[in-house]
Parts: sequence; structure tokens; C-alpha cells
Amino acid sequence: MDEYLEVQGHRAYVGTTSEGEAAVGRIAIWAASVEQNLADLCASLINSDSEVGYAVTANMSASQMIQLSRRLMTDSKTASDKDRAEVQALLIEAKAALEQRNKILHATVGELMFGGKTAFFNRRKKGHATPAQQPHWETTLHGVEELDEIGARLFRVAEDLWGHVHLPPD
Repeated sequence: MDEYLEVQGHRAYVGTTSEGEAAVGRIAIWAASVEQNLADLCASLINSDSEVGYAVTANMSASQMIQLSRRLMTDSKTASDKDRAEVQALLIEAKAALEQRNKILHATVGELMFGGKTAFFNRRKKGHATPAQQPHWETTLHGVEELDEIGARLFRVAEDLWGHVHLPPD
């Protein structure tokens, strides 16, 4: 499509609105908080002196920090059964919320809106594929309200993680 809108010095596709771009930005902001709070949780579970924990998690992905937190909580001798169960459930929610984030932030945004919704295209190779094989394209449609729901989900996860950051270390 040849029609582009000039927005704050950059070219915006017609397939999203300023509100849609802002909603995607909020998803990025709250996902970063989830990742930071995962690092804080790992660090606090590893050692009361967080420097050691931050050194361990410095180059870890969010998925790796979730796996580490699961192991640390399972093996914790000081966390209560209630805290252990809450954190395990929260880590499942964090993983799901971050996967949902990935489908937005790592997608190509379509140039057209469909029924007021923006198309997000994700290219995924399923299984072992040779370089000559075509990737599988996944398309999702999201309106501003749906994008804001994803952002709100990430916000809740970030807040809930923060509530468990100061569990007693072993």
C-alpha cells in the first residue's frame, strides 16, 4: 500500500494506529519488568547477597531464569509450601505471558487492518527443516483492547513476581 502516515519522524504502516503502537510499547515495557523481576527472584533465591545471583543470571534468557527459579524453589529448604506453590504457578503464568509477548514483539506488523485489528505475522520453522523448506507463517489479529490485555497480563505477572522477590534464601 502506498499510503503511509508520518508519525514523529518515522514511517508508520497504515495497518496500525498510534494507539496500537502505544499498546505494543506497553507490552515491551511490562515484559522488561517481568524479565527484571525474574532476575531479581533468581538472585534472591541464590543468595541474600544478590551480586552472586546477578552474576549467575547475567546472560540468561527469561526462559532460562524461569527454569532456574523452578529448580531453586523446588530445592529450597526455607521457602514455605505456600510460597513454593505460588511461585511455581506464577512461573507458569510468566512463561505463558512472555510467549504471548513474543508473538507480538517478534512479529512483522501487517500493512492493512482487518475489522479494526492489526495483523501480526510470525515466521516459525516447525521441527527440523532444511534451509530450502519454507517456514510456517502464523498470523494473529489483535485490536488495541487485546494488546492492552496482554500488557496488563504482563504488568500483573511483574507485580506478582516482585511480591516474591524477598523470599528467604537457603
